[in-house]
Amino acid sequence: MAYDTKGPVFRHKISADYKANRPPMPEDLVPQIPYIHKIVSAYNLLSMAADDLEADDLIASAAHRLVEQGCKVVIVSGDKDLLQLVSEDITMWDPMNDRLMDVAAVEEKYGLSPVQLLDYLSLTGDSSDNISGVPGVGPKTAQKLLAEYKTLEGLYEQVDGLKKSKMKERLIAHKKDAFLSRDLVRLQDKAEVEADLQAYLVREADPEALRDLLTELEFFALLKSDVPAAKVTTEGFTQVRQRQELERLIDQLGEQLGEQLQGARHLVVDTETTSLDPLEAELVGISLCAETKQAWYLPCGHRDAEGDLLPDQLALQDIVDLLGPLLTDSSLPKIGHNLKYDYAILVAPQNGGIRLAGPLYDTMLGAWLLDPGRRSYKLDDLCQEMDMKLTSFSEIVDGDKSPDAFCRVPPEKAKDYSCEDVYGSLRLFEGQRVELEKQELWELFTEVEGPLIPVLAAMEETGILLDKALLQGLTQEFGERLDVLEQEIYGVAGHAFNINSSQQLAEVLFDELDLPKGRKTKTGYSTDIKVLEKLSHKHELPALIVRFRNLAKLKSTYVDKLQTHISPISGRVHSSFNQWGTATGRLSSSNPNLQNIPIRSEEGRRIRSTFIAQPGSLLLSADYSQIDLRVLAHYSQDKALLEAFRGEGDIHSQTAAEIFQVALPMINGEMRRVAKSINFGIVYGMSAFGLSEQLGIGRKEAQTFIDRYFVHYAGVQQFMDDIMDQARVNGYVTTLLGRRRQLPEINASNRNRRQFAERMAINTPIQARPQISSSWL
Repeated sequence: MAYDTKGPVFRHKISADYKANRPPMPEDLVPQIPYIHKIVSAYNLLSMAADDLEADDLIASAAHRLVEQGCKVVIVSGDKDLLQLVSEDITMWDPMNDRLMDVAAVEEKYGLSPVQLLDYLSLTGDSSDNISGVPGVGPKTAQKLLAEYKTLEGLYEQVDGLKKSKMKERLIAHKKDAFLSRDLVRLQDKAEVEADLQAYLVREADPEALRDLLTELEFFALLKSDVPAAKVTTEGFTQVRQRQELERLIDQLGEQLGEQLQGARHLVVDTETTSLDPLEAELVGISLCAETKQAWYLPCGHRDAEGDLLPDQLALQDIVDLLGPLLTDSSLPKIGHNLKYDYAILVAPQNGGIRLAGPLYDTMLGAWLLDPGRRSYKLDDLCQEMDMKLTSFSEIVDGDKSPDAFCRVPPEKAKDYSCEDVYGSLRLFEGQRVELEKQELWELFTEVEGPLIPVLAAMEETGILLDKALLQGLTQEFGERLDVLEQEIYGVAGHAFNINSSQQLAEVLFDELDLPKGRKTKTGYSTDIKVLEKLSHKHELPALIVRFRNLAKLKSTYVDKLQTHISPISGRVHSSFNQWGTATGRLSSSNPNLQNIPIRSEEGRRIRSTFIAQPGSLLLSADYSQIDLRVLAHYSQDKALLEAFRGEGDIHSQTAAEIFQVALPMINGEMRRVAKSINFGIVYGMSAFGLSEQLGIGRKEAQTFIDRYFVHYAGVQQFMDDIMDQARVNGYVTTLLGRRRQLPEINASNRNRRQFAERMAINTPIQARPQISSSWL
């Protein structure tokens, strides 16, 4: 690996203007440079740097030194200057274009041999390095001249014989520039570099440094492939097949659980099933451990290729009878990874109806609380970071992607895999507990997140009833309305076109109708919803497109998709409610997402009306009025804001009275709408630009409203200043319950990234509210 150095090099002595016009390094790249050095060091690669020389010179010197010792060399770079080194012994791989440049490839691309490229570059110059070359001589001209005259010297020896032309005049006038450019482009290949061939060989990486670095960067694929983790030993993993063995296991567990294990008695649980859907999944086996020296696997549902149960397995009823008392012991903590799934599996009627009880410790939630911004919470990845290599699911099922693949895994093989999971979960928990306590997150983990697991599992198990007939009616109605809208759009446009094609739509809007163009993308001018909404004030067609898109999205995302999620078993929709995955700590909903169904539009309200209660029941809606602003009032202790809520008045009208500077009775609906936008915009750190865009007013007017807001609610301004100061010092912010959100870019030099982190610093303590725990219901 060759590096440039910061100081001037010998080329600056040849020409003071060398690289003089090069812009500074992009801000986004600056913080990456130290990581490049760390990566190279961790991989233990040979690296080179030298004062007075550039990286290209060192690469040239090393390449020639290796060729002299009989080696074939591949240079990894996208820099065209290095192509002058290409020979029978040296090739260059351009990783950006995945192209290997050998002699033939260079000749094909440039029409010249690699040895002619130095003269070619001397004629064409390089504006990025401020190398002038000969003005007016481009790639085609340079190639033509060198194809005929072979070298720069050969060209100038016969330049007087060229026919009279502007090009001849330029060549003669800039002869000195051409040869100066060649001196600048020519690579210095006699630099002192490592002479020992052994130094260039691939060496063992530093596993600890590499593990720490790849973990920090969340390069999990590289972590798995390049850092050899210790394979979990299967010694101590036992398969329990007979009722008598299970009885002995329960006795043994009882003795172990009677001892104090790092201050806590606990049982680690993991289930193996035939499906990811708890409603239909059948238990294939269950693994248990109470300490790291021993784990057990209880098979009950393994089958052969024909689907018949294999012999020598436990009966499900034996597991329920003998293991049930331990699993339902409310004084015994249970540990697992994604424990809500195991809870749902065990409580399902087809699996015995065991309802896990006791404090529930989910290591997936533990990882999330410690780092809510990470990309992977998989057990395999988390264990890999602790130098533990677990067998992956795809390995154990030999790539079988069918939902019930695990039931066809031989029990002996399944034993090691499943026991690895409980062993890994326990090791993970032991490490997490120390960190959770250190970061004052243990109480949040045990008193909020743990008790919420059975609440959410029960919600998912119950599901929600939909009026299928009404949904089907909406499918037909929305489809018919889309057909009508489509014909209206074609009529206004004057011809049919693909409404869903951004390129075809852009042609209609900007070429045919000559409407104002907005933001440009790689494929042309943007036709996103913001652009269309702005254009709607200027022409009927964009307004129709907006209506078409909104209706099409409602139909496909909700009306049609909801019907596919209705369970054939229960006739209900069973969404997953996820505790982890959001940086603020809010619940998310998936498969399907039930939290984003629109309510403001008539169509959205009609979709919501399809959610119904069964006969004899009702749907209850509860909302805490202005909760965000009430939390803001608590944090800021702003007197005016506190008094506004204590007086039970309308906070938006009162804010409107202040920013418009009129009496409260004079506030109309439009004034209140502006004030409402400001009240909630402040929570999200909205700028004057953002407010002006949202309200369709001038930026100066928007800034005036914001200034008046902070004059009246001075405590809010102080809170925002204080929370950002705290974030800049700590690198994170916390909520009332101690939940943390890391803000690594709060001090970034990049203005946009820094301002985004500042908005998150303000928003997180207000938005990341406590979740409902079972003790509050």
